[in-house]
Amino acid sequence: MPSKLPVKVAEPARRSSVLNPFSTALSMMKTAGELANTASTALKVAQTVGATVRATRETQQMSLNELAKRAGVSKSMISRVEQGLTSPTAVMLAKLAEGMTVSLSSLLRGEFGPPVHIQTEAEQPIFKDPKTGLVRRTLSPVSPDAAIEIVHNSLPAKKTTGAFPAHSAGTQEHIVVLAGKIEVSVGRRTLKLSEGDAAQFVADIEHSIKNTGPRKAEWILVIFAPARSAGKK
Repeated sequence: MPSKLPVKVAEPARRSSVLNPFSTALSMMKTAGELANTASTALKVAQTVGATVRATRETQQMSLNELAKRAGVSKSMISRVEQGLTSPTAVMLAKLAEGMTVSLSSLLRGEFGPPVHIQTEAEQPIFKDPKTGLVRRTLSPVSPDAAIEIVHNSLPAKKTTGAFPAHSAGTQEHIVVLAGKIEVSVGRRTLKLSEGDAAQFVADIEHSIKNTGPRKAEWILVIFAPARSAGKK
């Protein structure tokens, strides 16, 4: 019988084993760079939002103590937000907005300066909640005399926005679901909505939204608020 020949290791596999460490290193460098860019963006957003919160409070000649009392947020936390030392959640910003009787969108205009009536796509403020993953893009121009806000929201699967505080009396919210399934909790009521569904409710009580589906949910939110008064609360 002919003798068995030794089995040779395929050359491509040998080259692959040599290159793998380099590929892994390059992949790790790319990941680190992406994380650094994300952290830098988050810091910039925190700083611009914080500066807007502080400017709004000082324009109203409101002390940290007074805002803390009105908003139900600790003085130390507000101070950290204003200094850009922490990324506030959407719920926290909503509480600060209600405490200063301004819209949430006005606190998210950041580096785009004072309110405008024309707003390009590049100028639309985008806020990502560091805790829930909620992404809020303000579609409508941010203006002090606007009674309506139009916002695009998205929320990761199985996440909830947290409880938003009651808005000023008479405030209405209209929701149109673009993708996924959500539950809207308004006081003791729960509204179950799927893609294509719409709902309207009075938002002068505590409310929240939960993504009950297996994928990202998206919806358009239209907020109608009557004229706000600085003397509220």
